[in-house]
Order: sequence, then C-alpha cells, then structure tokens
Amino acid sequence: MNWQQVATIFNKETLDNLRDRRTLLSSFGLSVLSPILFVGLMVFILDQAVGKSDSTPEAHLLGAQHAPALVDWLRAQGTQFEEVTDTEMPDPRKAVENDEADLILVIPETYAESFNAGAGYVQLIHDSSQFGDASRHYAQLSAMLRGYSGLIGRMRLQVRGISTEIINPISVQTLDTASPAARALSILASFPYLLVLVIFMGGFYLAIDTTAGERDHGSLEPLLTQPVERPALVLGKLGATSAFSLLALIVFLVIFALALPFVPFHRIGMSLTFGPGKLIMIIALCLPLILLAAALLTVVASFAKSFKEAQTYLSAVIFIPTLPLIVTGILGVNPTTPLMLIPSLSQSLLVSEIISDGPIEPLWPLLSAVTTLLLAWVFFQLATRLYRSERLLV
Repeated sequence: MNWQQVATIFNKETLDNLRDRRTLLSSFGLSVLSPILFVGLMVFILDQAVGKSDSTPEAHLLGAQHAPALVDWLRAQGTQFEEVTDTEMPDPRKAVENDEADLILVIPETYAESFNAGAGYVQLIHDSSQFGDASRHYAQLSAMLRGYSGLIGRMRLQVRGISTEIINPISVQTLDTASPAARALSILASFPYLLVLVIFMGGFYLAIDTTAGERDHGSLEPLLTQPVERPALVLGKLGATSAFSLLALIVFLVIFALALPFVPFHRIGMSLTFGPGKLIMIIALCLPLILLAAALLTVVASFAKSFKEAQTYLSAVIFIPTLPLIVTGILGVNPTTPLMLIPSLSQSLLVSEIISDGPIEPLWPLLSAVTTLLLAWVFFQLATRLYRSERLLV
C-alpha cells in the first residue's frame, strides 16, 4: 500500500468537498439542526405533559346547585370553575367537540338522590386528543374526584364503625429499579437512531461526489489513468468520506451535549448527564460503523451512472442499517451477545447503555467492532475490485 498516494487522494477529495457548499450543508445540516430540534421537542413535550407545578385545573361547571358540597370541596382544592346553565350550554358534548370548552363537569339533577342511595353520578367531558393545559386539567380534576370519592367512602365506613382498611386489603409498595438516567433515556429513545442516521448522512454526498459525481464531471477517467494503486485510490476516497462522517458525528454529539441541560428532566424525577467521557466512548464505539458506512456508500454509489441516480440508490441503502433500530425500538429489545454481531444495531444498543449508565459486558464492544470492521473490509475489497474493472467507466 502506497500511503503517500492515499494521503494525496484523501487531501484532494477533502479539500474539493470543503469548497462545495452543497456538500457541507448536506453533511452537517442534520448534525447541527437535529439535536437542537430534538431537544426543543423534548422541552415542549415535557412542558405540555407536566406543566407548571403550581397550576390548578380549570373547567366549566354545569349543575353546580345539585352538589354544593362536592363543588365547595373541589374549589377548596384550588379548582377554578366557570359556571354555566342549561340555557347557555344545552349540549355539553357538542361544546367540547366544537372547541367552545376544553373540560366540562356535568352534575345531573339526580346526583343527590343517587348519592344518598349509594353512589353519586357526575360526568367529566373532555377531548383526549388535546394536549397541554386541556389534558393536564382533565388529569388533575379526575384525580380530585377520585380523592373525594375515597374520602366519602372512608367517612361512611367510620360512621358505621367499620375500619377503613377493609377497602384496602392489599398495600402495594412500588420499587423502581431504573436509574434516573435510564428513565430519561426512555424519553430519548430515538437518539441512537438519529445518531446512526447522522453518521450515514455525514458521508452521503461526499461518497456520491467521489464516484458518480466524478463520472458526471468527467474527472474519473483521467484519475484512473494516473499511476495510482487501486487500493490506495479507494482507501483515500473512503478516508475522506469517513472523515466527514466522523466530523458530523462529533458536531452532533457536542451540540446535543450543550443543548441537553435545557431539557427539564428534574421536573419528572429524572436526570441525564452527557459529559466528555461518554462523548469519547460513543465516538470510539461508532468508529467501525463510520468505516462501514463510508465503504457501503462508496460501493453503492459506484454502481450509479449519474449523480441523481446515486442519490436514489443511497437513499434506499440508508434504510437498511436503520431498519433493525426501528424494529428493536418498538419491541424494546435489550442488548445481548448475539445482537452484538449486527452492525449499526450493536452500536445503537451500546450507546443506549452508555447514556443510561447501564451494564456493558466487556465482550460486547469487541464483538461489535470486529463484525462491523469485517463487513467494512468486505465492502472495501468490493470497491477496489470495481475500480479495477472497466465497468466503472461505462
């Protein structure tokens, strides 16, 4: 292997694509924007799901005069009601469907009679497809109604001289073994998928430019006539593609680490740290995958006869390494030794364990690296054979 030729090809491809704004935008656009949008979405979801800790439920109230004790108790808990009459709101369900009200508590005329007979009946009308305040207020008011029901039930037992423990024959103590970081990772479940996508997109257009792009520009044939060893030529191109993928990964991780503190995990009893140690471990684990991505993209792009055709091919190819991540994410698969033999999936599982501070068997990173590098070597040999054949110029 002529390493001077490798360095020459690497420098040529790297410098050419650093001058190309299209390549820079496509290689690093996802790395820069995705962590910002991802963290922003998490902040929005948590804010809408949790809301302010001191917020109180708000609802429309129909039939307040039928249950004054219940209404007074709910108001004492902080609930804010807007009382309406049958004339103002003849059809409460239609009012919610037409967005005239988010939450309506309906107390029928028969409430007192049914309450005295055993159990009172009220109706809570809401739209479960709505998020934010509407969903939060429904959950709060519903919990208050259950609390009032339990309070009345215990008071009735005490009046009759019966222990209130009769309605709670089993006391359940819950012990959550998940660490705060592991619970936080459940919210960031798509992070490993996004990480793999960033790696492949980082070298996506450079792999096209160094193969089908050169064919379109007419620079491939003069390059192949130069006294350059084919393995050195291919390795130089793969090195440039890998460098862009690695840089895209680093940019993604750094921006993600800087944006992560803005996610209010503490509001839901979770925590997640993403320091330099974890960042370096993730990069080290992903290095074999970066080499595999560069080799795979280069081989597939070499079969394309034009730049647009290569874009079509590679767009379909990227789906292959991300498909196992989607399937295992849905099934909730835990890392095992056999799964470490599957490239991209093994890296994503190991990254999840690193983020959640989970246990990692010493053999897992080794198996993941070896199998991924073996597959990368196969694609490297295939690319070398393609560059030795006349088919590349057809």
